[in-house]
Amino acid sequence: MTHLMKLATALIASACTFAGAFAQEVEAPPEGGEPRDYTLPKLETYTLRNGMKVTLVPYGRVPKAFVMATVQVGNINDGDTPWISDLTADMMGEGAGGKTASEMALAAAMMGGDVNIAVGLDQTTVSMDVLTESVSDAVELVADVLQHPTLPESEFERIQQNRLRNISIAATQPGSLAQDAFLKAIYPNHPYSNAVLPEAEAFAALTLEDAKTFHGENFGAQRTHLYVVGEFNRREVKRAISDSFRRWEKGPEALVLVPEQPDAPKVSLIDRPGAVQSTIRLGKRVPPVDQTIDLEAADTILGGYFSSRITRNIREDKGFTYSPNSAISIENGAAYWRQNADITSESTGPALAEIVKEIRGLQDAPPPAEELRGIKNYLNGIFVIQLASRNGVANRLAFVDLHDLGAEYLENYVSTVEALTPETIQQAAVSHLAVDEMSLAVAGDLASVRAQLEALPDFSERLPETE
Repeated sequence: MTHLMKLATALIASACTFAGAFAQEVEAPPEGGEPRDYTLPKLETYTLRNGMKVTLVPYGRVPKAFVMATVQVGNINDGDTPWISDLTADMMGEGAGGKTASEMALAAAMMGGDVNIAVGLDQTTVSMDVLTESVSDAVELVADVLQHPTLPESEFERIQQNRLRNISIAATQPGSLAQDAFLKAIYPNHPYSNAVLPEAEAFAALTLEDAKTFHGENFGAQRTHLYVVGEFNRREVKRAISDSFRRWEKGPEALVLVPEQPDAPKVSLIDRPGAVQSTIRLGKRVPPVDQTIDLEAADTILGGYFSSRITRNIREDKGFTYSPNSAISIENGAAYWRQNADITSESTGPALAEIVKEIRGLQDAPPPAEELRGIKNYLNGIFVIQLASRNGVANRLAFVDLHDLGAEYLENYVSTVEALTPETIQQAAVSHLAVDEMSLAVAGDLASVRAQLEALPDFSERLPETE
C-alpha cells in the first residue's frame, strides 16, 4: 500500500468513526496517523512558442500514463447558440487526422486506452490513459482531435438528433428542470444559465457550418494546457509534443466572462401535477474558490457528506427524503453553494424549514470539536484519494491552473484544513450562507406544495404570483 493510500485510509477511518457515533456504537478502529501535507511529484512545466502550456509529471510505478489536454472552451463560449460547444465536441469525436471514428477507436485500443472528450462550463478536455510505450502516439492522436477534426457531414444529423433527444428527455426530469431554473437565478444573463436545458428549437437550428466556425474561432494553442502524468520517456514525449503541437496557431485568448450578481434572490416554481416528490435546489453565490476552504468545511457539516447535519435530520430522523446533499460548484471567477433534495410532496415545506434551521444552527453556534475533527479527517482523506491516481493528479493540477491557485494550494491543503477552527467555520456560514439571500427552485405538484411554501416566512414573500 502506498503512502497516499495509507494516509487516505487513516483519515477516512477516523471520519467514519465520527459518523458511526451518530448511528450506532461500534468497535473503534485504530487511531489514524497525524495528517501531513501532500507533496507533489516533481513537475516540469513549460510553454511552447505558440502559447500552449505543458506539464509533465512522473508518477507511480505502473507502466501507464494519462494524457490530458484542457482547452478553455466550454459553455461559457456558447453565446447565443447554447450547446454549440457540446455539439462541436461530439463532432470532434467522429474522426480526426485522416482517421474515422472507428479507426481512432482502434488506434486508441492498440495503445491500451480510448479517447474521451468532455465539455464543461469553462473547459473542453481530451484525454487518454495508455500504456507507457504508447504515450507519444497518444499525444499525436490528442493533437489531431484538437487541431484536425474531420467534422464529417455524414455524421452530423445523427449527432444532433442524439443531443435533441437528450434535451427532450431532460426537459421531463425534475432535477434538470429545477437546476435550470436555479442556474438562471444564480447566473442571470450568462451562458452558464443555458447549460442545463438549452432551447431545443435553437439547438435544432444549428448547422455543421456553425460547428466548424465554432471550432475555428475557439480552439487554439494559448487556450490549451497539456498534462502527461505517469511513467513515460521524458525525451521522447517532449519531442512528440513539439512535433504534434508546435505548428498549431496561437488562437484567441481565453474568454473571461465573470457572471454578474443577481439583483435579488428568486423563488422559481415548476408545476408537475400529480408528482409524489418535490425536487428542490436552494442556494446562493459564494466567493471564488481561493477563499472557500472554511466554507467547504461548513458545507460538509451541513450537507456535504452522508453523516452531515441536514442528511441526518431530513433523511434519518424524519424520513422526508432519501439522499439529500449539498455542494459548492466552482466556475472560473464565480461559485455557488447549493442544497439538493428530492422530498415527498407533503413534506416539502417541513423539509425546507428543517434545512433552514440547520443552516442557522451553524451560524448561531460553532461546531463541537469532535464534529470538526471528523470533518477535517473526511476532507483531507477525500483530498488525498483524489490525488492517488494518474488522472486524479492531472485533474487537480488542471483545477488549480484554471483558477490560478498555484501548486501550493494542493501542497498546503491538508495544513489549511487542519488550521480551521470552529469559529472560522461558523463565520463562513454567517458570511456566505445568509438564507434571505438564497434562491430556491422547486419542481413539484404545486397544488400541494405552494400552500406549504406560503407558510414559510423565508420564502413566502418571494413566491411568484399564480397565473
